Formats: sequence, structure tokens, C-alpha cells
Amino acid sequence: MKNENLRSTILMPVFIPTAIVMILLVIGASVNPQLASGLFEQVLVFTTEGFGWFYMLATALFLIFIVALAFSPYGSIKLGPDHGDAQYNFIEWFAMLFSAGYGIALLFYG
Repeated sequence: MKNENLRSTILMPVFIPTAIVMILLVIGASVNPQLASGLFEQVLVFTTEGFGWFYMLATALFLIFIVALAFSPYGSIKLGPDHGDAQYNFIEWFAMLFSAGYGIALLFYG
């Protein structure tokens, strides 16, 4: 395989600033964990007290939208080619979604 056919999917204008911010956060939290803990706690309190209602409202509206979309005529639109079959059966698909949700919960509560 030739090297000119291989292209990176990393978008450098997005990756570089994000990597710099993450490295600085890790270094700052490692150098002074007590200060970082207090700062992160203040940010969490500010976010939950100031925007907690917004998160709940956005979640409820999104759920209502998805359920309405599923029961509308748009809910029967097949994704992919008309002649294509599903790659996974319902049990495999459900297991993947369940695992992803469980993994998100572990990261969030960890």
C-alpha cells in the first residue's frame, strides 16, 4: 500500500488546541491537587445550580422529539440501501447500546 493513499482522520486545528488544554489540565491538577479539586468543585456547583434546569429540559424535549419521530412516518425510513440487510440482529444491537450506556455511566460516576 502506498503512503500517499493513507490519510489521517485527525483534524489538526481541532486536535492541537484540545490536546494542549488537556495536557495543561493534567499538569495543573498533578502539581496542586487540592487547588484543582476546589476549582473543579466550584465549576460543578456553578454548572449544576445555574444550568441544571436546562439539562433536564433539554433531555425531556429530546426524548419527546425522538419518540414522536419514531411514531411518525419518518420512523419507518430505512437507513442504508434499500436492498441491504441489517448487519446485527436485535439482541446484538441491544447489547452494544447497553454496553455503551453502561460505559458512559461508569465514566460519569467514576
